[in-house]
Amino acid sequence: MPFTPPPGGSPARLPFLLLPLLVAAAGVQLALPGHVDLATGGLPARIGVTLPPEPPLVVLPPAILIAHDPFVPVAVRAPEARPAPPPDPLGGAVIAGVVQEGRRRVGVVQRADGMVRHLAVGDRLAGWRIDALTPGGADLSRGRHRIIALPYGTHPVPSLPPHAAKPTADDQ
Repeated sequence: MPFTPPPGGSPARLPFLLLPLLVAAAGVQLALPGHVDLATGGLPARIGVTLPPEPPLVVLPPAILIAHDPFVPVAVRAPEARPAPPPDPLGGAVIAGVVQEGRRRVGVVQRADGMVRHLAVGDRLAGWRIDALTPGGADLSRGRHRIIALPYGTHPVPSLPPHAAKPTADDQ
């Protein structure tokens, strides 16, 4: 099967037309003597000076990473000391609400251990006397110390500072 060039006017003839140009450029390249160095640009290329090689890049880690052994756990910093919350006068008990039994109101109390008790006016809870059970809360007293109108479902906070809350003869 003989080789035939593409028909005239076909775009497939372009490589055949450029082939003589490629052969001429290769001949000129082979005819030039030696090796030609091309400048990379910048000041050293213009004045013909070569710069010394740049030192290798050094990455310095932070001192804390150098000083710490990666296989030893990091010491956990203790949280800042907060003032202790005031003691719970009822020992964790909560007066959850009030129930009307005829003409008598009874407070529903949930103790810290989960037990539920029903207390009437005059009864004691953790040393505190129930003075009144109103629709909005309970009035409690312990000698001279009072928690007035304690809303149902909340933990009480004594109204006097801790240094003034010394037990009285009535409490013992």
